[in-house]
Amino acid sequence: MGFSDQEGLILSECLVEERPYSSCATTTQGLPFEVSIVTTASELEEAVAVRSSAYERHNAPGAAKLREAEADDSRPDVVVLIARQKLDGRAIGTIRVQPNFAEPMKFERSAPLPAHLKGRRGAELMRLGVANGTPGRMVTAALAKASYLICRKSGVEHIYVAGRRPVDAIYRSYQFDDLLDGRKVELSYAPGALHSILCLPVRDAEERWRTRNFGLYSFMVLTHHADIALDDQEIHRRLGS
Repeated sequence: MGFSDQEGLILSECLVEERPYSSCATTTQGLPFEVSIVTTASELEEAVAVRSSAYERHNAPGAAKLREAEADDSRPDVVVLIARQKLDGRAIGTIRVQPNFAEPMKFERSAPLPAHLKGRRGAELMRLGVANGTPGRMVTAALAKASYLICRKSGVEHIYVAGRRPVDAIYRSYQFDDLLDGRKVELSYAPGALHSILCLPVRDAEERWRTRNFGLYSFMVLTHHADIALDDQEIHRRLGS
């Protein structure tokens, strides 16, 4: 992702805050946008509009079906995130965190989990979309961090992504493993393109970032982002802990 260890950061002593990391934050960074959980119908409409536009722009499979909200968007155990520009309040990014607590993850219809992962608490990151003309890498990174925080706080053991090229490269840079060892599958909800199934063990994430991509580790772990504003009560209500 090309993270800079210093750009835009304000160094400080170790910040005291309640956060689900093994290391405390030593840096704060303001973002030109805010990330929060979708809680209203109007917010969901905005998230869906960003998602639909992004999928159509990239000629993604199934894009035409995404002009309306999906049934999964309204599941009580699902979290949809929205990134909103501070300057004008415009929605510029979204992603959906979809756990396997109540039912299997979507990709499992095409690629069943290996035996050692069955019965574990998992969550699939789905429907990433970022508006055109925005600082896409930073919005994507903030949505990824918010998703990781939600998974940590709700006891998710493994985070999964089904990605086609070049989206899968983003998650490989986050140190996801290739669950299928290079094999790709076509998904029933995204026909016409082959997807990799990637997996990140939550308990190993910090160490992987620290040793393999320190710029990412700095962003995800050592930096406090007040603009990633997640309601812990809302997370607990939907996903438990």
